[in-house]
Amino acid sequence: MKKKLSISLISLFSLLTLSSCNLLSSDKDNDYSKVNPDAEVVEITSSYSDVKEAVYYSCFGVYNKISESSGTIGSCVCIKKDETYSYLLTNRHVVEGESSNNISSNISVYFGDGYLRSADVLKSTSYSARENYEAADLALLRIKTPESYKIEAITMSTSVISKGADVVAVGCPLALKNFNVITAGVASKILTTDLIMHTATINPGNSGGGLFNMKGELVGLNVSRTEKSSSGSMVEDMYYAITLDYIKNVLSDWSFSL
Repeated sequence: MKKKLSISLISLFSLLTLSSCNLLSSDKDNDYSKVNPDAEVVEITSSYSDVKEAVYYSCFGVYNKISESSGTIGSCVCIKKDETYSYLLTNRHVVEGESSNNISSNISVYFGDGYLRSADVLKSTSYSARENYEAADLALLRIKTPESYKIEAITMSTSVISKGADVVAVGCPLALKNFNVITAGVASKILTTDLIMHTATINPGNSGGGLFNMKGELVGLNVSRTEKSSSGSMVEDMYYAITLDYIKNVLSDWSFSL
């Protein structure tokens, strides 16, 4: 009697152990690779390098030769092109002359690899406007569409950017040799319908460069802004961009159609 009971218990324990192993094996078979279909993963995630590839032929540097011995740099984005001309957007302060009230007459667009092309400043916001409001810092450039270098008009976002969205800044921070450097962050706060606060690091030289979503669509134009705390110290890691809605309104005021 005792012997038969012991055999029965051993058999039951073996059966439970095998069942547990089968359950674990079943869990493993249905592991992570089957939780999310590939289509969902592609839709949710995007590579920063993919964004750079999408915008590479639309983002350029700007060189402002103020005098024989001095010049400034910035960035720009192509917003329209045809066989004759290409039109690029940047900040007004990037193209200002030795006197900030004036526009420089010696502006070039930098395509990388030492290639510069002379540009005309077609339109710009006024100096007083940009002094009083950061968003009012825009200038429209025109160049002859180059035959020897590829240039494409950027795709503009059709949706409003929201707080927490991933963003990528593209520009030439600190020097033209830092051509099309990308930095990534998030939209920290939608300050107004005209300005976005974000965390994608920008430096002098990034001014006028594009801010993009993870589809490589333009959502704003980076602009410099000095931020101080209540104690008067400089606030770091807070950067700004002019919204696409504001840009489109200014272009409309200039009678410029995209």
